[in-house]
Amino acid sequence: MGNDRVGDRGDVYQEESDRSSLPEHIQVKLASLDEETERIMQASWGELTTTLPPKLKFRIENSAPVRELLTPYEQAQAVSFITRYEQLPTDYTVGLAQVGNVYHLADFPFLRYVLNEFRPLIMNKSDSVYYRKVNALCQKMLRRGDAEEGTIIRALADQDADVTPAYSACLGEHAKAIAEALSHLDFDYLYNGILQHSDEAFSSRFVKDYTSGELNYILWKHVHILSFIQELLAPYHKLLNCLAFPKLGPL
Repeated sequence: MGNDRVGDRGDVYQEESDRSSLPEHIQVKLASLDEETERIMQASWGELTTTLPPKLKFRIENSAPVRELLTPYEQAQAVSFITRYEQLPTDYTVGLAQVGNVYHLADFPFLRYVLNEFRPLIMNKSDSVYYRKVNALCQKMLRRGDAEEGTIIRALADQDADVTPAYSACLGEHAKAIAEALSHLDFDYLYNGILQHSDEAFSSRFVKDYTSGELNYILWKHVHILSFIQELLAPYHKLLNCLAFPKLGPL
């Protein structure tokens, strides 16, 4: 991350990966969080058991009387998911700022932005871009058997071998992997107790975490896991991006 994200947080900025100069108690805590996030990711990866061919292409069919590939709602759903996904960060490195003899996370505005951008994708079950709803949209087209009923997508390997059932299973496993990761995290507290709302049920914990500095570590852990969850969302972006969508119109 560049210094443009630091603002006035401190007089010394460094990447969180450069830990050698940090006080020992911070190094120990970050090492513990490294181990915790690694365990979460390994448990999540355990849900991915289907092996796919290295190269895939998609065949799209539609013989319905109304030849739109998607309904207006589905098209808006897909466009919203694609644009949100493409605007997610590509670098989740967390910067540290030294203020006198103590350290803080240097990038609170960035961290809040990232966490809030992910909320519709991973927490808001009523949102059309919620990962389970996006999975359901993809599964409907992969599993549909009659092109006269709507759009069919088939996943093809070399020599046009149909591997759609395996691809469908793989997408389902990605949804399970996301759910597995989320089950070990505390996004309910972050969104409803800090970022989006200030629910009374979380008030005491929030004040304690804020004043003790524990909130720094909570944010660090969750943002690092989000980079992993972004990887798990990638197959949905790839599939939906194969469909023809309108581009954003000019001014």
